Amino acid sequence: MLAVKEARSLVESAKFKQINKVFIHNVPKEEVDNTDETVMLIRDVSTDTELDGNEDFYATNREIEVQIFYSINMDYDPENLETKMLKLFKANHWSITQIQEHIVDPDTFQMTATFYFTQFHILEEE
Repeated sequence: MLAVKEARSLVESAKFKQINKVFIHNVPKEEVDNTDETVMLIRDVSTDTELDGNEDFYATNREIEVQIFYSINMDYDPENLETKMLKLFKANHWSITQIQEHIVDPDTFQMTATFYFTQFHILEEE
C-alpha cells in the first residue's frame, strides 16, 4: 500500500474530532479556499531502497509530509492535537523526522503546521 494511503488510514482510525477531512496527494479545488474546517493533507516526499544485497533490495524507507490547515474558528489547543498525532505515528512504527514551525497565511489568517515522517518498510517476498 502507498505510504500516503497507509498514513491516511492510520489518521482516520484515530477519529480525531478536530480534523474534518483528510486528503492525500492534493487538496481538491473545491476545498482550497475552505478555512472553516480543519483539514489534513498527506503527500509523498521520497522513497529510498534499503537492505541491498545480491543485486537486489529488500526494504524501502518511505517519507511523507503531513500538513494540517487549521480552521480559522478553531476552539481547541492545536498542540494537543499535534501531540496525539505524533504519538499515533510513533506508536505505529513511523519516525518523526521534522516538525516545522506554525505558519499563518497573511491573506486568510489560517494557521498551518507541517510534519515529516519516515517508515522503514520491509518488502514481502513474492
